[in-house]
Amino acid sequence: MNFGNSWTPVQRIVHQDKVLFDYCSSNNLNVLKRFSDLGYLGSPFQRPELLQIRKIIERPKNRADLLLFYSIAGLRTEMKSNAELLLEVVEVLGKVHFYREKLTLDDHKLKLYLKGAGSSEMFNHGQALKLSSEKKEEA
Repeated sequence: MNFGNSWTPVQRIVHQDKVLFDYCSSNNLNVLKRFSDLGYLGSPFQRPELLQIRKIIERPKNRADLLLFYSIAGLRTEMKSNAELLLEVVEVLGKVHFYREKLTLDDHKLKLYLKGAGSSEMFNHGQALKLSSEKKEEA
């Protein structure tokens, strides 16, 4: 969805929250807690809502199994400073879903997205291959 330039950041976040709430309701997803990044703009810092999510899922009585975002696009910008924390959360939960892209990732695929394929091992016919960013010199 293109919000255009006429929507303020607050209007976008309110809209996204409503869309996600409606999505959860229509798919019979029980919402344990809703988080918003309203008011979190500016320089990178550890996101308080991710710290809260980690704290919530550490309790055995909280049986969350999915983290839902409106769009994966938000991860490409300010979430880079929170990649490790986000990966910790998704590793415990098992998966993260991005509504707009209709995309569900486990922690391994999310790591590939956040850090790039060059930082992980690739498997080819049962053999692990380490990708290298260095180019071999030609003789």
